[in-house]
Amino acid sequence: MAFRATSITTQRAYQQVKGAAANVRANCAGFISRLAGGNADYVLLRDIYVLLHNASAQLTSLAATPGLAAYASDQEGDPEYDVVAEFTALQATLAAALSWMGSNVPTNVTAVSPANWPSSEGLIATTFTPAQTAGLRTQLAAVVAAIS
Repeated sequence: MAFRATSITTQRAYQQVKGAAANVRANCAGFISRLAGGNADYVLLRDIYVLLHNASAQLTSLAATPGLAAYASDQEGDPEYDVVAEFTALQATLAAALSWMGSNVPTNVTAVSPANWPSSEGLIATTFTPAQTAGLRTQLAAVVAAIS
């Protein structure tokens, strides 16, 4: 028999859920500012996608922890707070943001010719203006709003 490193206590799972949500909230708020303040490139969009994707996968995995919903409700100590509904809503906002990116980020790019390769920038010249990323900012704002 092997050492069981895959099981997690409900206390630890809840701490990880809260930590992951706080991380997503802070990063999405930062991304919103960056997208509103200037052009975005594919590297930034990739970073946003990776954050959302990894957070969704982590939260989905942690949600399978036996007894987590009851533990979370006990920890919050608020009978009006429906932790399962709020968690589900958070997951839905992550899925919507990922879906928006999958549907709206162009997959055809403009590559820079080798003679013009910059020394400190990416090799893909395509950038997106704040107007072009307005929909993504809306999706990220929904993610932020789903986390308090």
